[in-house]
Amino acid sequence: MSLADGRIPVLDIGPALAGAPGAAEDLAARIARTCADTGFLVLAGHGIDPALPAGCFDAAAQVFALPDDEKLALKVGEYNIGYLPTGAQVIRTSKVAEVKKPNLNESFYIIRDYPPDHPAVLEKRPFVAPNRWPPGLPAFRAAALAYFAAMEALAQRLLPVFTMALGMPPGYLAGDFRDPTCTLRLIRYQPQPDPEEGRFGFAPHIDTNFITFLAQSALPGLEVRTAEGEWLRPPAIPGTFVVNTAEMLGRYSNGRFTPTPHRVLNQNNAMRYAIPFFFGPDNDAVIRPVPSCVTADNPVRFEPLLYEDHRRQLNLRNFAHRQAQPAVG
Repeated sequence: MSLADGRIPVLDIGPALAGAPGAAEDLAARIARTCADTGFLVLAGHGIDPALPAGCFDAAAQVFALPDDEKLALKVGEYNIGYLPTGAQVIRTSKVAEVKKPNLNESFYIIRDYPPDHPAVLEKRPFVAPNRWPPGLPAFRAAALAYFAAMEALAQRLLPVFTMALGMPPGYLAGDFRDPTCTLRLIRYQPQPDPEEGRFGFAPHIDTNFITFLAQSALPGLEVRTAEGEWLRPPAIPGTFVVNTAEMLGRYSNGRFTPTPHRVLNQNNAMRYAIPFFFGPDNDAVIRPVPSCVTADNPVRFEPLLYEDHRRQLNLRNFAHRQAQPAVG
C-alpha cells in the first residue's frame, strides 16, 4: 500500500470560510477534481476548536468503558439511537463487496437532541426520538452535543462550496438541507493485529448520506480504494478533518462524483476510536440529479428518491436488531 501521493489532497478552507475573493470558487474547483477521483480530501483551516474533537474522543472512551449491562441498557432500537454492540451490523447493502461477517466494532449513535415533549417526537415522525444518554456520565452529553453543533455548522458552511463543485449556484441545494439529518457515531474498533479473511473493523462500503466528516484518529486504520483498486490511507495530519463524499452527493451529481469505497482495519495492538459525523439531506428531501450534471451524453441516471425511504431501507437490511424485534429508539 502506497501513500496517497496527492490523490487525497490537503485543502486549506480558511480563505473560503473567511470570504476571501475567489477563494470559494477555487476551493469548489479543487473539491470537484477530487470528488471525480478518490472522493476523499483532508480539510485544514476549518476553525474548529481542537478541544471539541478531543472532548468527543474522550467521551467515546468513557462510554465504551462502561460495564456491558450499562451499555446494553442504552441499546439501539428502530431508529439506531444509542449503543450498538459488536457483531450487530453486517453491511449487506454494500455495493462494493460481498459482506457476510459483522463489523468488529461497537458504536454509540447520537442524533439531533430532541426532548421527549418535542412536537416531532410526540407526532412520532420517522427517525425522530430522544437520544439515549448514559446516566452515569454527566459530561458526556455536553461534550457530544458541543462537537455535534460545531460539525453541523461547518457542514452547512461548506454546503454552498460543494454545490458549486456540482456546477450549480451556491444556494441551489439549500432547500434540501433546511433540517438536515445529522448523526454522530462514536466507534471503538477491536484490535486485529492478524486480520482474518473477510473480517474488518468496518467492511468495505460507501457512505449513504451526503458528506462525512472524520476527525483524525490517534491510530491508523482507515483505507480508501482508488478506481485502480489500490488501497490508500489519507494523510494523517493532526487537527484536520478527513471528508468523503457519499451516495446522495453521487446522485445529485448524476454519477459524476462516485462515492469511494473505504474500510477500516485496526492492525494496532490497541483499541481504536473514531467519531464520524454524517451530514445528509432533510428526511423529506427528494434527491434528483442537478441540471448541470445532466447532458445529452450523460442523461438522468437516477430516479427521484425520497431520502426518508432510503434511510428506512438501509436500517432494515444492515442491522440485526431490525430483523428481529423492532423497537423505537
